[in-house]
Amino acid sequence: LKPLGRKRQRKVRVSAPHSNIPAMQIVAPARFLDGVVFAIFLMIVSGFGLFLFGEFHKMVCITEAKNLGMVATVMDKIFPFPNKKWAFNLTHILLFAILIAVMSMAHHPAQEIIKKQVEKDIKEKEKGKASKSD
Repeated sequence: LKPLGRKRQRKVRVSAPHSNIPAMQIVAPARFLDGVVFAIFLMIVSGFGLFLFGEFHKMVCITEAKNLGMVATVMDKIFPFPNKKWAFNLTHILLFAILIAVMSMAHHPAQEIIKKQVEKDIKEKEKGKASKSD
């Protein structure tokens, strides 16, 4: 005897038909090397950016402080370092790299405007072709 009210559940196939590869993976092994290369590049850009800002800080607060006057004072108040020496370490580089990565993922509004314009142009071309063929 079968219990009443219970239906036999079907197994739902997650992968594509006739495929042994799952449809969605958390990590794509083929893209791992791309991620490593991007991470190294991002660390180099981050470290170089902090180095350049350090040179700018040194120029404003030490080298050209007398010529810049109030600007040098304001910059020294905004970034107070011991002995006016810019210092950063690996933690700063990692945090700046994460900031760069997050900011680079932002979607600029101009991209949406360009996309809408292109879609509008395509629709106009399709309407023009449809009206010419009639």
